[in-house]
Amino acid sequence: PAHVPRQPASAHRAGGAMGRAGKPRALVIGGQFSGNFTARDLKKHFHVTVVDAKEYFEYTPGVLRAYVKPCHLDALTFTLQPVLERSMGVKFIW
Repeated sequence: PAHVPRQPASAHRAGGAMGRAGKPRALVIGGQFSGNFTARDLKKHFHVTVVDAKEYFEYTPGVLRAYVKPCHLDALTFTLQPVLERSMGVKFIW
């Protein structure tokens, strides 16, 4: 199991970076592949917030195919908030 660093008791009393139920908070910057996988792994030990400049996930290598087949674009993108907040249980900000 991964080692989870502990915060000093003073940070916990002051509200610090501790969330509900004593879990520390983690901020993940970027909601694409690595951000999604990181949030999924961290949520076991942290209250996770994901921040991304876009509100949607985009599979960039497939975009060239969408130029030839525009209907394929729907298969390459999805809105991040429902997936991260409802399915994964982490907070999303864009």
